[in-house]
Amino acid sequence: MAAEVVGGAYLSVSLQELCRRMPFFIDFVHRNKVNDGLVKKLETMLWSVNGVLNDAEAKQIKNPNVRQWLDKLKDTIYDAEDLVFEIKPDAFQGQGQDQSRSSIVFKVRNFFPSRITCKKLEERIREILEMLEYTVGQKDILGLREGVETRNFRRSCETILVEGRNIYGRDDDKLAIFNLLVSDVVESGDKLCVIPIVGMVSDESNVFTLTKTIYERVTGSKNCYIEETFELQLELKKFLERKRVLLVLDDVWNLNSKNWGELKSPLESAASGSKIVVTTRNKSIAAKMGTVPNHSLQLLSEEDCWQLFSKQAFNNVEPSAYPKLNEIGIQIVKKCKGLPLAVKSLAGLLNTELNPRKWKNVLQNEIWDLPQEECKILPALWLSYYYLPPHLKQCFAYCSIFPKGYEFQKEILVFLWMAEDLLLPQNNKTLEEVGEEYFDDLASRSLFQKISTCGFTMHDLLNDLATFVAGESCLRFNDNYSKVPLNKIRHLSWKAYKIRDMRKLKDLSENKVLRTLLHLDKGNEVNERFLIHHKRLEKFQCLRVLSLHRVVADMKLLDSIGKMKLLSNLSRLPDSIANLKHLRHLDLSNTEVGEIPDTVCNLHSLHTLLLGSCRKLTHLPTNIEKLINLRRLDISDTSLRETPLQISSLRNLEILSDFVVGTNSGSSIKMLGELQDLRGNLSIRSLEKVENVDDVLEANLKDNKCITDLSLEWGDNNDSQKAREVLNRLQPQTDLERLSIINYGGINFSDWIGDPSFSRIEFMWLSKCKKCHNLPPLGQIPSLKYLTVDGFDMVEKIGDEFYTSGLSPVARPFKSLETLSFKCMPQWKEWSCPEGEVFAQLKELNLMDCPSLTLNEVYFPDTLRSLTCLCIMKCQQQVVAALLSKQLPSLCSLRIRDYPELVSFPERRMPTRIHTIQLFGCTNLESFLDEGWPSNLKSLSIGGCGKLFMVRMQWNLQRLTSLTSLDFNCIDEVMNSFPEEGQIPLTLTSLKLSKLNKLRSLNGMAFRQLTSLRDLSIYYCDQLSCLPEEGFPASLSQLDILSCRLLNERCQRDTGQDWSKIARISRIRINNEYI
Repeated sequence: MAAEVVGGAYLSVSLQELCRRMPFFIDFVHRNKVNDGLVKKLETMLWSVNGVLNDAEAKQIKNPNVRQWLDKLKDTIYDAEDLVFEIKPDAFQGQGQDQSRSSIVFKVRNFFPSRITCKKLEERIREILEMLEYTVGQKDILGLREGVETRNFRRSCETILVEGRNIYGRDDDKLAIFNLLVSDVVESGDKLCVIPIVGMVSDESNVFTLTKTIYERVTGSKNCYIEETFELQLELKKFLERKRVLLVLDDVWNLNSKNWGELKSPLESAASGSKIVVTTRNKSIAAKMGTVPNHSLQLLSEEDCWQLFSKQAFNNVEPSAYPKLNEIGIQIVKKCKGLPLAVKSLAGLLNTELNPRKWKNVLQNEIWDLPQEECKILPALWLSYYYLPPHLKQCFAYCSIFPKGYEFQKEILVFLWMAEDLLLPQNNKTLEEVGEEYFDDLASRSLFQKISTCGFTMHDLLNDLATFVAGESCLRFNDNYSKVPLNKIRHLSWKAYKIRDMRKLKDLSENKVLRTLLHLDKGNEVNERFLIHHKRLEKFQCLRVLSLHRVVADMKLLDSIGKMKLLSNLSRLPDSIANLKHLRHLDLSNTEVGEIPDTVCNLHSLHTLLLGSCRKLTHLPTNIEKLINLRRLDISDTSLRETPLQISSLRNLEILSDFVVGTNSGSSIKMLGELQDLRGNLSIRSLEKVENVDDVLEANLKDNKCITDLSLEWGDNNDSQKAREVLNRLQPQTDLERLSIINYGGINFSDWIGDPSFSRIEFMWLSKCKKCHNLPPLGQIPSLKYLTVDGFDMVEKIGDEFYTSGLSPVARPFKSLETLSFKCMPQWKEWSCPEGEVFAQLKELNLMDCPSLTLNEVYFPDTLRSLTCLCIMKCQQQVVAALLSKQLPSLCSLRIRDYPELVSFPERRMPTRIHTIQLFGCTNLESFLDEGWPSNLKSLSIGGCGKLFMVRMQWNLQRLTSLTSLDFNCIDEVMNSFPEEGQIPLTLTSLKLSKLNKLRSLNGMAFRQLTSLRDLSIYYCDQLSCLPEEGFPASLSQLDILSCRLLNERCQRDTGQDWSKIARISRIRINNEYI
């Protein structure tokens, strides 16, 4: 068989990898006198199906029989892969890797694993051949053709004129694009400005077709008979000369740099000021084509989506005319998650259907289950998958293991892909680097959506697409799995389940091909049940990924699976886990595991072992050096007493979260010098246990160029002089990006702390350095953006030493700093700054629990021009007054906490740009003043200010005409009724009442006056007995009630005593569930 299979289909990569490993398999078969004719026949069969994969992939979208054929073929290929790995799984580890990194090189030897014999091997090859022969025979019946190239689905060529009044939620986008069109600025220096717009669009065309289309449009010619690209471009160039042109290239998908250069060439003859608007969903294409920064289209709000949906679905009839359909439609719109393409297609599907039952079917069924001719969303999304390179198709399909809306991390997903052999080795790149490239490619195509600093998710409809592509190989346990044959599932994930679900899983115990068993947590929640009994795990011989993350509490088990006994906890893995020879990824993080059996070290294929937050774990196996393929070991937040000596033998180890220094015969810190391939984050703990300070130099941190995040931590009772000597010798390489120093016992810091040569450090945390009298000169670090200093008990003054060492004066100290936090500084009394510009980029300042601090205005900057957020907690009144008297032209958010001196607010005129104010724990606050409020205030939050509710007539909030959001929380004073009439500004659109523990009733007349109120939230108000008889204003569109024990039943749909008061509100949520 050839060493490489070329093709665009999903399964082509699996075939390619199978071929890559086949020589080892053939060698084994030959040496053990197995019938090699069977293997040759297997090669021939695989080749015969490979030729029709592209055609099958294109047809599966329309023909369920073809899709079923692909599922069967996929199963057969997976069975072949499992057989190859069954021979000797660790024989294939490290292929494509640098073999010199490991002292052990595995080869396929002349022996059978204990569980397979020569006869059994031949039987399994024959079983695979039998399935392949059947599959090959079916391809002709299905009309599958060889040599079919990957082609795009053609959308309708009809142009639909959309009236402007039917476009919703695009005002900001229209304004941004308009400004780009009328702007004369061309950043690249070209006279032709190309404006890329990134969103959910897709299509493809070659240079000749595009050039011909442009020529016919601009010349008005209906038929262009020129058939040579160069001649056509010359004609277009002549026509455009000295003409100012606006050209829109819609749905650009696969235009590479060469084609774009050829297409752009004749367009450059147009007059200066000409513009090209390019729409694409591929950020890489946008970057290549654009001459100005791209504009990314935003998802629509639920309100805009509803307007778009109702306009088309109800044929311009008011939705209230169809109350049942209106209710279902709102839930359908939520499913669309702001994607106008999805909204429009589903609205078009439903606009002639008035049967509520059929609307519910659409709501409850998977969208890909709808026939293509009835729903245009699946073909549109299918294109985004169809044009993916084959190696990305498998990675995208694997993501179907995540439930809709699930937040996943890039790093974790890359390691899962590695475990499943979905990453193709590349020269001079680690598999992690390859995986990161795959991830970035998928994200640039808008298939992943970033939702937090480290978190990503997939749009629900893209999740549907991934699920469709993965077919029956992947199952989310919480989904509808009644039609899925559980004994054939390869990848299984679960979050939580109910006892009644157990009876549906009888076949799971018979599954012998499962590769992934993945527990997905829900935030900080833990799972009280484990899916499979530990004695059943050993039957999953093909398992590659086992994640028991957060499975920690008492675990009732599936009685239906082998009638196993109950497993009370997961405190120790069984020794039999060593039977999972294929296992590459083992995640036991956040569990009760206190001991790892030595047999785990027989898992020679294991490359990821995650034990983070296993707080009962005190030691690792002593023979851990046998895990020769281990690449990542996470032991953060454990009770590990020391890192075993044998860890220095793990030459493939690249990520080690923590190194715990031992004593006597334990691990010496110099072992780190033998792990020079470590990268990413490293935390060195228990530094007080270093016996010989010269050993620290052998750790050789200075020569490790790949560690970017370093944490140094001492325990209690560490010697000051010794701590200083250790810190001196721990100087890392200057490319460090993050540095944390915790519980350091020295009186002052080493000279390298704050040295400007550390030009890439962006984050620094200095914590609990209780003996230090001074802070290091951190103002010299040019890239420092985030700085937190806490627990410095001895610091009384912060002055010039904080900004520069004096040896190398800095003109603009802290020139990049954006966030500065000081916390728990009991003796800190004085803070002064040097003359000149300082904190030029500071956006956020937090002063917390600094009770002795006073600010001398003479030695503190008159202005903090970039400051947008200010938080002051447990500080003197003088600090609040001094800071608010400064020039703070950009201040938008102010938080004041635990400020008992505050009696009335505001105490002085405040910066006008403040739009958000939070007051909490101001126990003596009694009144709000008429004047001094910022004119732009939009949001006000008040918590723990009980006295304020004893004299409510002194609020004087009516003048805050820009206020739209008001939040009251943590109030223990008795309130028979709230609010009083005229007490709250009429401009309010959002009101939140949380933990008003003695609130007994709501004033209906006061609420009726709030004619702009749209959102009302009532949380944890246990004594609130009912909703007001007068009801709420007609403007209210969302009501959210959480943990109000007397209201929950009263507000239930149709049956609750208060239902008639709220029935007309479009969105009602009780205890996090919409009713």
